[in-house]
Amino acid sequence: MSYSTDKTDNYPNLSRPFRSMRPEYDVVIIGSGYGAGVAASRMARAGKSVAVLELGWERRSGSFPHTFSQCVKDMSISGSTAKNSFTSKWMKWLSSGDPTRLFQVFLGDGQHSFAAHGLGGSSLINAGVFLKADEGTLQMSPWPSEIRDEPTILDQYYSRAEAMLQPSTYPENSTPNKLEHLSKESRWLGEKGNFYRVPLTIFFQNGRNRAGVPMQANRQSGHECTGLNDGSKNSVATTYLADAWNWGAEIFCGCEVQFVEKTDGGGYTIHFAWHESGRSVFADHFKEQLFWVKAKEFCFLGAGALGTTGVLLRSKQHGLHMSPLVGRNLSGNGDFLIFGYNGDTIINGIARESSRAPPGTTVTAVIDKRVVDPLENPLSGYIIQDGCIPETFNPVIQIMLTLQTMKSQALCCLWNPRQEARKTLASLKSLIFGPYAYNGALQRTSTYLVMSHDSNEIILTLKDDQLCLRGPEEGRSEHFKWIKKMFKELFSRTGARMGFSYPYGRHQEEVTVHLLGGANMSNNGTGYGGVTNHLGEVFSGSNDAVHKGLICCDASIIPTALGVNPLATISALSERSVSLIAERSGLSIDLETENRSLNAHSKPSVSWDCQNHQKSTKKAPQSIGWQFTEIMHGHIRMGPEIGSFTVSERIGKGASCSMRMFLTVKICRGDLQYQGICTGTISCYALSRATLKIVDGTVDFFTPTQENAESSVISYHLKLLSVEGMEYRLEGHKLIDSNIAFSVRKTWEGTTTVNVNIARLDGMNVGAGALHISLLDFKKQMRTFRTTRDFQISLILTLMGFLISFMYHISLFFFRPFVPMRFSRISRKPNDSKQPSSTSCNITASDGVQVYLDIYDPIPMQKIDEPGPNSNLSPVLLLPGVTGIGPMHNLYSLPFLRCNMVEYFTQRGHRCYELTPRWGCNPAVAQKSTVYDCRLDVAAAIGYIRDKEPQKPYVIAHCQGSVALCMGLLDGTIQSNHLLGVTANSVFMNQVFGYWNSLKGRTTLLIQIYELLAGDYFPIVSSAKSVLFQRLLDTLLRFYPVGHTRDLCTSTACRRTSFAFGLLWNHENLDMGLHDNIHRFFAGTHTKLMKQVVRTGTRGICIDNGLCPLLTAENLQRLKGLPILFVSGTENQVFNPESTLKDYELLRRRFGERLYRRFLVEGYGHLDPIIGKHAADDVYWRIFAHLGWCTEEMENEMGEG
Repeated sequence: MSYSTDKTDNYPNLSRPFRSMRPEYDVVIIGSGYGAGVAASRMARAGKSVAVLELGWERRSGSFPHTFSQCVKDMSISGSTAKNSFTSKWMKWLSSGDPTRLFQVFLGDGQHSFAAHGLGGSSLINAGVFLKADEGTLQMSPWPSEIRDEPTILDQYYSRAEAMLQPSTYPENSTPNKLEHLSKESRWLGEKGNFYRVPLTIFFQNGRNRAGVPMQANRQSGHECTGLNDGSKNSVATTYLADAWNWGAEIFCGCEVQFVEKTDGGGYTIHFAWHESGRSVFADHFKEQLFWVKAKEFCFLGAGALGTTGVLLRSKQHGLHMSPLVGRNLSGNGDFLIFGYNGDTIINGIARESSRAPPGTTVTAVIDKRVVDPLENPLSGYIIQDGCIPETFNPVIQIMLTLQTMKSQALCCLWNPRQEARKTLASLKSLIFGPYAYNGALQRTSTYLVMSHDSNEIILTLKDDQLCLRGPEEGRSEHFKWIKKMFKELFSRTGARMGFSYPYGRHQEEVTVHLLGGANMSNNGTGYGGVTNHLGEVFSGSNDAVHKGLICCDASIIPTALGVNPLATISALSERSVSLIAERSGLSIDLETENRSLNAHSKPSVSWDCQNHQKSTKKAPQSIGWQFTEIMHGHIRMGPEIGSFTVSERIGKGASCSMRMFLTVKICRGDLQYQGICTGTISCYALSRATLKIVDGTVDFFTPTQENAESSVISYHLKLLSVEGMEYRLEGHKLIDSNIAFSVRKTWEGTTTVNVNIARLDGMNVGAGALHISLLDFKKQMRTFRTTRDFQISLILTLMGFLISFMYHISLFFFRPFVPMRFSRISRKPNDSKQPSSTSCNITASDGVQVYLDIYDPIPMQKIDEPGPNSNLSPVLLLPGVTGIGPMHNLYSLPFLRCNMVEYFTQRGHRCYELTPRWGCNPAVAQKSTVYDCRLDVAAAIGYIRDKEPQKPYVIAHCQGSVALCMGLLDGTIQSNHLLGVTANSVFMNQVFGYWNSLKGRTTLLIQIYELLAGDYFPIVSSAKSVLFQRLLDTLLRFYPVGHTRDLCTSTACRRTSFAFGLLWNHENLDMGLHDNIHRFFAGTHTKLMKQVVRTGTRGICIDNGLCPLLTAENLQRLKGLPILFVSGTENQVFNPESTLKDYELLRRRFGERLYRRFLVEGYGHLDPIIGKHAADDVYWRIFAHLGWCTEEMENEMGEG
């Protein structure tokens, strides 16, 4: 059966989207190297839910860097060294300390480390040498007695690891030059019997590995140490992790674990930073505001000696008790890199893709000089392996070796000038014609990796939350000097000169690729002898007690140098630990069932996805290929009360109740708008001692809001989960409205301020406030835009589309007067649940004119502490202002309100009578009518109610309805003793126009000009098909002056009401449903009525049709004994609040203060006290209270009578 394919990574994508991470798993594994891979595979096969957190990204065959620039871009240099501070700074400048990059160089004092970060750990770039540790080493005193006394106990676990990793030796039918050269050197050293081809975790022929992944034959390119792109490497990713994936493990990349803490009730909480592209721009918060996931049963630490030890050190700082030896007694495994530069033999030891002369794998063979005799000291053992110079770094190594050997070459010229001349020419040949030049110096350079035993004295500590590696300069130990002397003698026969890795330098520091220890297994079973027990379980102190379920399973537990490649031993130790822990816990690991063949389209055999989630039928928005990250800071007020967000923020700030939101938003395109999918955290100590994780979140960009007229919002909908298990919903919005018009400051505030409300899932509010984006964070945010898929030129266009859309929506409000007009249209159907009138009737005024009266009977009570509908309560007469001829709805019974005035009073047991005066009935009558005429309609309505009801009616009158009532009272048409009381909104006797109305009302000339051009009817509804004059008027009304930019709007109906009557409302008090339906409760009106309104306002008092004043001393006496509540909005631009103030003062001084009240409604205009979205809460209660007071006064008078 052939598995050959052109695709070298024909296996599934193992890593999952970060958003799919669940809050808790049975097992969480930190890292993805050999030990972590073993734990993931075995725990998944034991039926446990498993999450793997890997710091690096998933690297697949075909994606590894193969040029110098690519390798430099994928290299990170971190740590520091005091002895080579200049070198340290230069290297860090060359490459940033991004921990997600593939190649990781960690600088220390005396010892440096080289490793890989990626899914699979260092298995991605190691040579894949599978050699067991010798028994002498395992019997050394640092090992726990369980292994030290019986080292063969590991044999079965070596076999188990070997079965999965499937090592095989370099093919016998092929002998590369470097392999032949090492063979000759073994004979020169007298170690021919110790020379052999090493087993490698590499496929040399096409096949399928034990995990079911198709493998390709190795091309012998020597690229193992920079990552094989030929699909032949049996790395952890293609073995243990692929097996774990198939058995249901969920693998997440870019997760840098910071610390682990115990969870109340058992298990562990793992806190980590998520390295999604762009988040690290916010360096101040990146490692502070962490994500978390819970491990219910086991947490395995398998992040390598540096990674695991770092996690333990930070966990210790966060209160997790452990042995004082954590971070001590690390080993560099006695690693020593040596070059035999420019020898006499062509080695062909430079990695490259070549079918003609391939160099072979990075390591092909070994001279194994480890101690076999139990009587000898195992510390004297070592091994020598051949190597390959990485193709990408050969220019650097060429220059390095030339400089290192220049001095010795100059001295040799004195006694052998001819030979040295040839070597100099060979060096020049490599420099000029490249490293592969025939007979060039690099082609004659051999590479050796020596592994031996060091002193185990490396220390890893934390300083300012940064890891510091400190150890002795192993290059200066006597053992290392002996090895150097041996190579020097060897090179005297091969004609080569000795070179070292660059950091060796003056201080003779070395780089290890096999850092071991840091969480060493104890040699005496307590925390005094090590950090972990023989199973890798972390001690909880200095005794033998352990943190149950917290297990180290990687190189960090190895207590001494192995003197050999450690991958086999790491795997075996992990196999042993997991097997024994599972057995102790009663778990059965299924090692018998083989996986089916896995390819790129395979699905896991076991999946946990659908066990707690149902598939949504809603179409998901499509990503545009970009994302960004933002941070917002602010304060919230804790408590169920939701008031002003500004006030809540101020209270929260005073209580130091801060909140920070750290979001990464993937931009998507829905059917109608852009949307963002949110991933991130929120920190608020008042809600949780740790960060709150966003388990589901979206951002809707620029959606109209029902709550506000003429506005758009960027809304946040986030579901939060605390580490304590509490769930919340956060609703936030950035409100963009006409307030920002022509104001850069307000535009900035609107687009960077999020008002937030937090509630429990049962709906109970727990907090509210506001968050802000600072200018500094905004600058950083602009640097976080990243692509979410491979870059294509089309992605530039999609980003431009999003940014243009964003700016367009902002400009709609910034340049509000110039935005296209919005003609009247029905935005939604009226609310059918609103109470229809019980009956309607026509009543006839004294002059024979018929008007409409709608009657609303009381409805069942909603509040038990208020009177019921069967009580003998006073009826309420509702008088509207001028709304034109034949509007679809009366002001008091609008179906667009959550609670209109009719509903409010009928729910409280009062029968409501709603009058439509003659100005809104018969067009022929309306054309000739005045406000003064309408007093007769009011009188007829009062007479009708008195005939039907036993109680006096209470009158609620608005604007000209209030003026008509006043006129009737003043001239005696209406008797004040027929009324229980009155609420007069905006105006009554005295009339003081608002500023712009006073300018318009100085004369009727404007109305006369209109009559000349368009006739005596002014329509509220217009359209694009209206006559030219009306369309021209709509254009001019764009610039109708308003007192606040918030009142700039695009509705032609709204602008026309402002032109006819003045600005009727504060737009902030209207919702979209009301504002979009102005044309349904305002209609056109005749100019005769408007002229009288202007004349009355100009005179400042009520006048009759003959322009004679009605407010005389004699007429005023008719108001005596009538309780009146005057209501005015503080921002009324139709009638200045001074209008009701004059009435209030006049009546108080004339008749005494007892019967008169005045109520100023803060932030309200002219009509919104009647129809505002919050009028029921802000205004109606005051009218209802006055009605109750009037009733009590009447009852008291009757009682006294």
